[in-house]
Amino acid sequence: MPEDEPPSADRGARPGIGRAPPASAADAPLPDERALVAIIDHELRAAGIAADLSDDCGVPPTATALISTDTLIEGGHFDFARDTAEQVGAQAAVANLSDLAGSGGAAGWAVWSLALPARWSVERFRGVVRGFARACAAHRCAVIGGNLSRIDGPAVIAVTVGGPLAGERAFTRSGARPGDRIYVTGSLGDAALGYLEPDAAARARRHRWRPHLAEARALAEWGHVSAAMDVSDGLALDLDRLLRASGCGARLMSDRLPVSDHYRAYRGDDRTVALTGGEDYVLLFCAPPDVEPPDAAHAVCIGHVAPLDGPRLRLDGAPLEPGGHDHFAGDDAAGAR
Repeated sequence: MPEDEPPSADRGARPGIGRAPPASAADAPLPDERALVAIIDHELRAAGIAADLSDDCGVPPTATALISTDTLIEGGHFDFARDTAEQVGAQAAVANLSDLAGSGGAAGWAVWSLALPARWSVERFRGVVRGFARACAAHRCAVIGGNLSRIDGPAVIAVTVGGPLAGERAFTRSGARPGDRIYVTGSLGDAALGYLEPDAAARARRHRWRPHLAEARALAEWGHVSAAMDVSDGLALDLDRLLRASGCGARLMSDRLPVSDHYRAYRGDDRTVALTGGEDYVLLFCAPPDVEPPDAAHAVCIGHVAPLDGPRLRLDGAPLEPGGHDHFAGDDAAGAR
């Protein structure tokens, strides 16, 4: 399909694609693969993404300097008792685009694979695709291909993204040095509260996440980031990973951790969930103390990098365990996911 072809809401068949099931069939079981591809094609075009899904390979629309991949598993990363189908699709995009931001990149392209249980309905499938398409379109990320498969277990959504650098170099985890200040680019803990608290208000705020691509661009243009990554598995755990790559320790201050009024209403001064909950998708970065980050980064200083002497992490002077979500170490400290 030519890249300049305008999006269309036409549900008619297109060459090599087929015809999407009508909306009246939303509660029906999943149709054949050609009809599923037609749904994907329709939702991408409706979101403003002109994609050619007729070939075995996609063609990236931009030069690719960074590539990342991530997987969401039903029952582990999302739960349809808590999350709508559109929210799940959006998260699949956000989680991956956040990795690009954490490495100093810009959105370029995405491919995705869906392993679907037979119990899924057309409505659920369409919702996931719509959420994914709209999130990608919001950040000018082209969707250039994918794969569909059946699975007997829970659904699996695997996404790979790529894109250009936002500045002259990529951000890595390994450049932090003692004396550097430690920053985050947004509030912490609201996403995890959406799992831990049963009411609708907490769950709605969980899905306000976004990839901090604009902040990454501002920091890349600033040029003083010594180390960075995104916060997806919990601040304490992700900071521990950055510090291990850099061979340093850190000293954090609990009163500096940015949390929302919504968070305070549920947890008061307790920062456990903010430290360990994860899925915040903000940027965590370090920079020398003699330069101030640009306003566009919305950076909040939460501590400083220290020589590795004793416990790697300290909070208000006391040792801090690097709690968070580790897929292979049982439940995370906050109980989310």
